[in-house]
Amino acid sequence: MKKLLYLLLVFLCCSCEKNYPLIDCNVEYPTTQDTTSIIEIEFLDGDWLLMSGKMVMENLDLNTSSTQFHFSSGPTSSLRYGSPMYDFESIIRYETIWTFDFPSSIPGVGEFTLGYDTLVPYGLNVSESYLTVIEPIVGPQLLLGGSSRPITIKHIDYDNKIINLIVQEAYQQINDYDYRYYSILTFKKIN
Repeated sequence: MKKLLYLLLVFLCCSCEKNYPLIDCNVEYPTTQDTTSIIEIEFLDGDWLLMSGKMVMENLDLNTSSTQFHFSSGPTSSLRYGSPMYDFESIIRYETIWTFDFPSSIPGVGEFTLGYDTLVPYGLNVSESYLTVIEPIVGPQLLLGGSSRPITIKHIDYDNKIINLIVQEAYQQINDYDYRYYSILTFKKIN
């Protein structure tokens, strides 16, 4: 019996090449965030007027997708499916103005104002490759319900000063189906 155990131990330790799974540390994982350097998009600093927008609705149960235009039934709409809960989610075509005030160093936190409301500006968290509107830095107000709103830059037209931003990505059950939805908003620089 001892010989059998000895042979089994020798066989396990010495006989075969070991194939350990290798972990590749340089794998690039897919991301929904635009990885464009913030240095290239710093021209966002300033005032932007909302020109148009659409909401992309993905039915996760049926694996289908549809698009709803924000202003097909009037000049006002909501970034939240149904109706807005916060001022940030309420949008008006040709009236909504978003102002980005970048921090002096990146990464850092600057200011985001909605419609020139400089009394209680939101925070603007800026990193090398993303923007996030966050709760005000100073004061007890919760303008976003304690949450944040990531902003992904989808497209930039430097010549015409037009940007497309992806905002308000959310998951929600609608009519007994699970949905993922987000809005693509088109802004024009006005200052």
